[in-house]
Amino acid sequence: MRFFQFQNKGIILIAVGFVLLNLVGLDRSPVVWMDEVTVNDPAKELALNGRMISSVFADWNGFGEAYYWQPPGQPALMALVYKLFAFGIWQTRIPGLLFGSGTLLVLYLLAVRLLRSRSAALLSAVILGLDPKYIESARSGRMDTQSLFLALMGVLFFVGVMQDDDHASARGWRVLLAGACLGLAGITHPLAVAWVAAIGVITVAWRRPGQLHTFLVVAVLAAIPAAMWILSAAAAGDLELLRTQFLEHGSSRLYAGGVFKRIVDEVLRYAEEYKFAPLLLALYCGGVAWLLWRRPRFRREGMWLAILFVVPAFFNALFMSKKVGFYFLHPVAVLAMMAGSMTATLWQSSSFAKGSRMALLSRGALILVLVNVLAAGIIGRYAALAYQWRQRDYRPVASALAKIVPPDSVIWGPPDIWYAVEQAGASLRIRGEPDPTRHDYLVTKVAGNTVLPPNVRMVGEFGDGLPPVFGALQLRSADYRMRVWEWEQR
Repeated sequence: MRFFQFQNKGIILIAVGFVLLNLVGLDRSPVVWMDEVTVNDPAKELALNGRMISSVFADWNGFGEAYYWQPPGQPALMALVYKLFAFGIWQTRIPGLLFGSGTLLVLYLLAVRLLRSRSAALLSAVILGLDPKYIESARSGRMDTQSLFLALMGVLFFVGVMQDDDHASARGWRVLLAGACLGLAGITHPLAVAWVAAIGVITVAWRRPGQLHTFLVVAVLAAIPAAMWILSAAAAGDLELLRTQFLEHGSSRLYAGGVFKRIVDEVLRYAEEYKFAPLLLALYCGGVAWLLWRRPRFRREGMWLAILFVVPAFFNALFMSKKVGFYFLHPVAVLAMMAGSMTATLWQSSSFAKGSRMALLSRGALILVLVNVLAAGIIGRYAALAYQWRQRDYRPVASALAKIVPPDSVIWGPPDIWYAVEQAGASLRIRGEPDPTRHDYLVTKVAGNTVLPPNVRMVGEFGDGLPPVFGALQLRSADYRMRVWEWEQR
């Protein structure tokens, strides 16, 4: 219970505030999208039908038999959520939001250990919590915040072992928890391997007697959940499905090219992701420079912080796709700690108290960063919701589709209609071509460019376009304008 002492009240308020701020319009922003459906459909099937398969991918690569496209950590948790709280858009998105809030708590605790400053740790959590891309990931119904929460928990426990000379039993528990958290992170998202590599580099760089043995124990423990997953696939005779689904999907997320090109493209990826929040990216870069400049003050923890950034960042640069995913948020979490340290020190320095010109410029710069972050992040999202609230409402989609398609229908269409199709008692397919022998209805997006077969006729249309924000700013976002088609002859 020591965590709930007065000095931690600030981070508790930040974590709760993150949830409350992002509950607003959670079912409307973002609109239902591809990844939300593909990673949660197996959880829905497990909760409602007792089998981890993918109905939306049925008739393709064995997905109707078993699901190995992603590791089972997130689908298993979401199946429990659907079992306890029923299936729906709120149930899909709230867990990621809660993990996003929990990640801020863990980041704070890790920053306290590495930065030895509660004010710097608080600012680290604030910076990450306001990051527009972090907010986007937390609201998106994916596994990213769950994976990051577990990975940072593992790192936190490991750093605790490295820093403290605990009683043997307490040390053993920390080692066990570090391995368990990193292992659970690994079967939530494979990127967790980068964090295991990072603590391995810390161990080698620190060269303290006995720590290599500790790391090896943690690494072995971290590998157990993934090994159990593979062994369960082998026991079920599904190794070929594991290969065709997981390995082929994973290879599509790997990046090809020379080492220099990979690094350059990764840097450009950050520039692209933060093109609407360039001042936040500048703050992150300033945090790196700050850490390098003040490295004698940070001692060993400064080296550890640098390693925790460099290893995941280079792992992403060398291996991961530059077009999809939220992989970059793993090193960004460490950048937030660096930026938090810089911001706290500058704000508390004596030059600010003197009201000098440099103090005014520095404060002005930080205020500009805050304005940019809010405009590109939560406030900008609120503005879009204010102008597009009715058009983003999902209930008319479900109501319109239920009036057109009968229960037990099989519908070929976009992932956007997943919740509506399930509510109507039908089943959605999002892969392959329209087929009159397998699909009863077809649904297309008005703004899409789907080429339909010639023997179909339209039987319904619903949805509205998204009006421009402030009456002039047209944001890039999907809408729910769709048409329903049926076969003229089957």
